[in-house]
Amino acid sequence: MSPQQVKQLHQLKQFHQLVLQDSSLKERLRVATDQASLVSIAVQLGTELGYSFTYQEVEAYIDQNILTLMRQFLF
Repeated sequence: MSPQQVKQLHQLKQFHQLVLQDSSLKERLRVATDQASLVSIAVQLGTELGYSFTYQEVEAYIDQNILTLMRQFLF
């Protein structure tokens, strides 16, 4: 993994933790109707908050953490 990929993964983890702590961010993500819209909203929110990660990186993060994410956001 390149230093840039490590940095972006770290940013995704930080963003994830921020979303868990901020109900308004959770609500903005909950309007997603499918994974593609969820990823788009996450990238947009991340950019608004000063993070830098791509659509593909968010998809990969979701794929790698799907069980954890489901527990945190669906139950």
